[in-house]
Amino acid sequence: MHNWQFDGTPFLIGLEAEYGYLGLGGNTSDPNSSVFNSYRPSYPPSNAKSSTNVGGQYGYGFIWDRIGYSFERALFFIKSGAVFTSTQTTFSDPAQDQSLNMSTKSNKAGFALGGGVEYALPYAWAEDLSIKVEYLYLGINRTQTATGVDTLNGDTYTSTSHISGIHTAKVGVNLKF
Repeated sequence: MHNWQFDGTPFLIGLEAEYGYLGLGGNTSDPNSSVFNSYRPSYPPSNAKSSTNVGGQYGYGFIWDRIGYSFERALFFIKSGAVFTSTQTTFSDPAQDQSLNMSTKSNKAGFALGGGVEYALPYAWAEDLSIKVEYLYLGINRTQTATGVDTLNGDTYTSTSHISGIHTAKVGVNLKF
């Protein structure tokens, strides 16, 4: 993070970059609405499962600008920029001897928008420390479709998931160099 404050004004601009781990995921299973049961009523109940993961083993990356207004020891700021994430969607039906498994993965950029407040601590022993609270929306807006072939009969199936965005909140401590 690097910030510049204009001489004689309370206004600040900055550039920030961040890399971290974001392991968000969601799973669903519904034995009454699997692809096998809907197309083949004679098949036994299925344990079809679908999952979507954001970040995964590659984490996420941000690069953004920050515009702020300082008032005494507080800095109020907004930020906007780009977010880079990977997402993976999988669908599997373990019934029928693992005959249907689908997966798709993508690495794409989205947008980030948020704001917060940072407060410089007033204590002599902490003159280079500040605490911050911020909100950030990650606009991923990604639709993924996984396609697979049932190895028992050769039928092709698809599973589609949509990820619109992620709301985040952070509390942090900054050290000024």
